[in-house]
Amino acid sequence: MTAVREAWRDFLDAARQFSRPARLYLSAEFLMWTAHGIFAVLFNLYLVAGGHSEAFVGRAISSSAVGMVVAALPAGWLADRWGRRRTLMLGAVLEGAGHLLRALSTNEPLVLGAGFAAGLGQSLFQIAAAPFLTDHSTPRERTHLFSVFFASALLAGVFGNALGGALPSWLRALAPTLSLFSAYRVALLVGAVFAAAAALPLAVLRGLVEPRATAGAPPPPVHELRKLRPIALNAALIGCGAGLVIPFMNLYFQNRFACTSAQIGLFFGVAQVFTALAALAAPAVARRFGKLGTAVASELLSLPFLVLLGGERHLPLAVGAFWLRATFMQASTPLLQAFIMEVLPQELRARSTSLMNMLWNVGWAVSAATAGLVIERFGYEMPFYLTAVLYLTAAITFYRAFRGTRESAATPVRLSEEAKGLRGEGPASE
Repeated sequence: MTAVREAWRDFLDAARQFSRPARLYLSAEFLMWTAHGIFAVLFNLYLVAGGHSEAFVGRAISSSAVGMVVAALPAGWLADRWGRRRTLMLGAVLEGAGHLLRALSTNEPLVLGAGFAAGLGQSLFQIAAAPFLTDHSTPRERTHLFSVFFASALLAGVFGNALGGALPSWLRALAPTLSLFSAYRVALLVGAVFAAAAALPLAVLRGLVEPRATAGAPPPPVHELRKLRPIALNAALIGCGAGLVIPFMNLYFQNRFACTSAQIGLFFGVAQVFTALAALAAPAVARRFGKLGTAVASELLSLPFLVLLGGERHLPLAVGAFWLRATFMQASTPLLQAFIMEVLPQELRARSTSLMNMLWNVGWAVSAATAGLVIERFGYEMPFYLTAVLYLTAAITFYRAFRGTRESAATPVRLSEEAKGLRGEGPASE
């Protein structure tokens, strides 16, 4: 209990040091992921209720993924040159507009175009986030900040899932003549408003001074650019592995164990909560063992449970393995994000985030497209085993690339003028 109390006190002390820009961004993050949660539950149902086939549903989902990939590299350039805050706001507005159009019409070209626009906005918002948080934090609280950043997205997704599931019933109870399709549409409009509203907390920071790349600036040193190789490889391997199993987990539980949609939703929701709690606890462990070592160990601990899922035939054991796999694997994400942001110079942070997002999504798209064929031929076991190999390779290669890196030797982070005034600090120091 003493260790738990110390970890809690350490977390509270770090949270009190979060800068105002970081706190406002976390508010924006919660709004955005609430919107994602609503659309995750209702959008497919809305399209089918509107008369579309499952094949079109697949194209509509892929249009967003294409938008994310297309915007990945330009988003990093825009965040560097135009500013992180403006890029985040543009992303929120663009994604909100895309969701709004998708909720107002079921016209196929419009739905596909709006999905592409929503993907562009989502890419802008995601890629500018980590560099923005790094710019407005110090090494003391940064790991905790990234953990809260990750946990808030998970919990907002759970809230959005619950809200999206309940809204149609509430609307039809208030207006009994309302059709189910219309109830879905109104609920999705609410989700679009949440996404666009994510720009509002950031709008409060008008006048915020941010570091920006200049057109005449010298290129980063070669030894810094080389760090992007293992980062890119890690993103591609993890994306490929995730695409093999994550999109099919609901079908895995349904087909292997005859679970209902309500049971599957409960399994997913509990996994999100466990992962959020683990992400919040991870900084206390990382303080002792380092971010890199803790993140890699967490990834490796997830692998036995991933393999167990492939061959397990008893539902309680499969659910427990599912929760533990998700908790260990995803709890490493904020630690890796913070580590990568610290070991790279300021001018490479947005570029690395762009590269990671692009390669992760490409890996996901390619492996998800082939996973169905693998499942049809070899069953559900093979994708889990292949994913375990990919994750193991990702963990080992990333650790070997950065094992000699001192985590405290990152380039000093310049706080914005606003953050300096609020926190009484100059450039961050060790």
